[in-house]
Amino acid sequence: MKYIDVREASAKWGISDRRIRLLCAEGRIDGAIKLGWSWTIPADTPKPTDGRILRRFKTIAIRPGSVDVDALSRMMEKVSVSEDLYENAAFKNVIRESSETLLEYDGTVIDDKDARSILSGRVVPYVPLETHLALLNARSVIFSLVRNKEKLCEKDAKELYVRLMQGIDDVSSVDYREGYAVYPAREEEQAPIDVEMETMFMQYENSWRNYQGITSAVLLYVSLLRIQPYADYPSLYAYLLLCAELLRNGILPPLMDKDSEAEAKAAFSLAIKRGNYEDFTHFIERKIHDSYKVIGNV
Repeated sequence: MKYIDVREASAKWGISDRRIRLLCAEGRIDGAIKLGWSWTIPADTPKPTDGRILRRFKTIAIRPGSVDVDALSRMMEKVSVSEDLYENAAFKNVIRESSETLLEYDGTVIDDKDARSILSGRVVPYVPLETHLALLNARSVIFSLVRNKEKLCEKDAKELYVRLMQGIDDVSSVDYREGYAVYPAREEEQAPIDVEMETMFMQYENSWRNYQGITSAVLLYVSLLRIQPYADYPSLYAYLLLCAELLRNGILPPLMDKDSEAEAKAAFSLAIKRGNYEDFTHFIERKIHDSYKVIGNV
């Protein structure tokens, strides 16, 4: 495969060197590889989508909802996001129960006793190997996110899915599925999945990441549930990105339980149909409080 440098790509696409380096760092130029201080780009990589085009598809008229910042701050003082969580049994239980719940949303039902056995390192013969891997990979990803304090980019999001699918599908997991968002932002003009994802991260970069941590996480979470960029484990994957944004802001992940499915679906429907995220934000906020109660007894 032939590669070109940033200067050659700039001349080819009519984009500044600085902009190309930024797009490479954000994972928005397919196949770009960093070598030392420079980037190399496959010669046949298509030109990245113009931001003016992406703006046509952005989510508009959002009412994100309020968060009780004082209550959250008091909880965060009691339980800090640090590597101490690796040995915290209650934190592991939050991950386990949440993973079980999200797997069930995605059509994979697993008994709590079996999930505990798998996460303790035992093989359960009658549970599919894929389910073993999904549980173990999800926990591994969340543990790694505890250490990460950097803002997210599209490249990070793609890598998280590859890690979730490790040993399950190591080939097609690197690519978005073909088609359009499951719940399109505009019925009259649908965008391909890659454009939807670029648009989402453009909004995140330009505004969402500067919001209060729960708010920015909810905006990402709802967008991913709406788009569903991958065919397998869309709910679990969206939860991992939700965790990534919360943990980088020093906030524990929400404790997702199976009894709240109806409430979650109703709040999600309101968010995607009317742009009203208030119920969904309050739902996630309450589930985060549940995590602090379980982990820190606060």
